[in-house]
Amino acid sequence: MILALIKLAIRNVFRNRRRSGLTLASVIIGLAALFFIQSLIKSLQADMVERAISVFNSHIQVQSAKSDDPKVPEASFSGAARIEEILRRDPDVLAVSKRILFTGLIASPLNSMGVGIFSVDPKDETQLSTISSYVKKGEFIKDNGTIAIGARIAKNLDARVGEKIVIMAQSRDGAFEGKALRVAGIYETGSYTWDASMVYMTLQDAQAILAWGGDISSIAVKIRDASALERVEERLGKAIAVKENGLKMLTWKDVSSEIIHIQEFQDSVLILVISVVFVIVALGILNTMLMSLFERIREFGLMMALGAKRKHVAVLLLAESICMGSIGLFWGAAWGLSIISVFHFIGLPLPLGEALSYFLPFEKTLYLRFAWGSHAWAVLCVILVSMAAGIIPAIRVSRLRAAEALRHV
Repeated sequence: MILALIKLAIRNVFRNRRRSGLTLASVIIGLAALFFIQSLIKSLQADMVERAISVFNSHIQVQSAKSDDPKVPEASFSGAARIEEILRRDPDVLAVSKRILFTGLIASPLNSMGVGIFSVDPKDETQLSTISSYVKKGEFIKDNGTIAIGARIAKNLDARVGEKIVIMAQSRDGAFEGKALRVAGIYETGSYTWDASMVYMTLQDAQAILAWGGDISSIAVKIRDASALERVEERLGKAIAVKENGLKMLTWKDVSSEIIHIQEFQDSVLILVISVVFVIVALGILNTMLMSLFERIREFGLMMALGAKRKHVAVLLLAESICMGSIGLFWGAAWGLSIISVFHFIGLPLPLGEALSYFLPFEKTLYLRFAWGSHAWAVLCVILVSMAAGIIPAIRVSRLRAAEALRHV
């Protein structure tokens, strides 16, 4: 009975090939486009988080509890060597890097400007961060007395590799101290703001300028499994006794709140697109089924006159609606996944690369990823929409009387 109903439903779907073809085309194109947009947004989000963590931040940061700004912690703390040793012993920790982040003035013989200063241990930082891979001229800092600057800073200062520039900042005692440093390298991450405002120098040079002694402002931690972020953060916090030592532990989500806002906006756009696609699919199937119902009223009347129950006729219409949605679903998913597969291997050029990378670096080519969870939800929703679109015609046909249907012209 069920098999016969399915066969009849499939045959009826293609009775009016032109109308059914247009409806199926709308479902196929809509679903394929939805798969592509889901993949694009999820790929952008994943790429954005990965680059933010690997270039600028880290999975976890330890800072003084007195610091108000997580991006540039102004308060220092001591005992970094002991904390670093505890962190390195944890099996989930891949790399640890001590840092001092502060603001200062950078000057060349021709110009000067305010910058943010990343002071690091070069060996530890290259294990935690990928910043050294973005150096286009020269090399990343290795020794005291050297500095790495962004490409836009180098352009503003007319500074070249090997030349001396001066870093000045306010020390702990309030005096304005400075130090001449040799430009070891010029990096270009692709992020407009970072390349135009951040420089790298060694911890020792920063501690000398700030008169901080052995104090630092943060310890960056890279972990093995990003999905275990909260669990590892909680365990590390207990291990180093953050509250007892006047410290706080932050994740990349706390430090890079703008990424969360961007992702929330992208998710809102995705929800809007999904809603539009499903409305188009629902209206297309509903229109086709209502037209089919109107054209086949006499046929349904004859079926009821020959003994078919009204609920069977209603189920037939509902089955036709689901069949139409399922056929569109199959081909839409096939086309969508095929398109994603192509751009997964060859990459998708980003014509708005500079606009997208104003705050964060984006490569000119984005390699799409499959968003299997989102795709599965889209498939489920198409099935539900197909069922919903068939309910109205099914209800209407269930109220038909055989005699009235046979008189229909």
